[in-house]
Amino acid sequence: MADLRFCAYQYQHLPLDALRGRWRDAEGAGFDVLWNCDTVVEPDRPRHTFFDGPATLTMMAADTRRIRVGTLVTSLYFRQPVTFAKAGGVDWSAGERVARFGEFVELVDLLLRQEVTTYRGQFYRCEEAETVPLPVQQPRPPVTIAAHGPRMLRIAAEHGDGWSSWGGYDVASEEDFYAVTADRSHRFDDLCVAVDRDPASIRHSLVCFPPLTPWLSVEYFQEMVGRFSEIGIDEFVLYWPQAWGTAPCEEAVFEEVTATVMPRLQRSPSSP
Repeated sequence: MADLRFCAYQYQHLPLDALRGRWRDAEGAGFDVLWNCDTVVEPDRPRHTFFDGPATLTMMAADTRRIRVGTLVTSLYFRQPVTFAKAGGVDWSAGERVARFGEFVELVDLLLRQEVTTYRGQFYRCEEAETVPLPVQQPRPPVTIAAHGPRMLRIAAEHGDGWSSWGGYDVASEEDFYAVTADRSHRFDDLCVAVDRDPASIRHSLVCFPPLTPWLSVEYFQEMVGRFSEIGIDEFVLYWPQAWGTAPCEEAVFEEVTATVMPRLQRSPSSP
């Protein structure tokens, strides 16, 4: 499997100067990836400032040097594939949402690989849509697909360079979080094999959302990473300390983990 990777998850809900400082701090702390979020409202706090996803993604790239940047996640509810690829309130049934998502991913994949794309799907169509210039990364920037249900997991297995998971708002305990993640990971691996893809070639990414408390202690962090690594997770997406106010010593734990634990784990292949 790939080496372990650690990501800083930073909503763009702070003043811009504070965000710039947070992005640089994430890079300085040794994180591999810096994620923002693309939505019209703050996902976890109502009536809160929230800046545009693609605009702040561009700022993230301009204000950092080494760290990879990306969006986790963007939504087909308010992004059209052509404008989404160029840039970096609906009522659909669950079945239509999944079908639209499949076309969305397929079209974005094409738009990021070729300068001119014509696509005629059931939901999305374009005639000679241009992506000029093409992305620097070839054959295209990596695409991470968030998925939990069987049809979405299959789309991730077919098209994703990475698969992202989190527990869910209804997951009340850490044991439940571990159990649902293990089940999803095993189902995802089986789907990869079914479409003739090696599961180990696709990032297995986990958003460490409550009830997980990664900054509770250094020992907790190490145990959490080890336990999820055993079921195939090789990327951990971590909120900044005090995002949820779960422990008084989170800042100190964060400093020790990023200074000593993360560098050691980043150099060690994850366990099968």
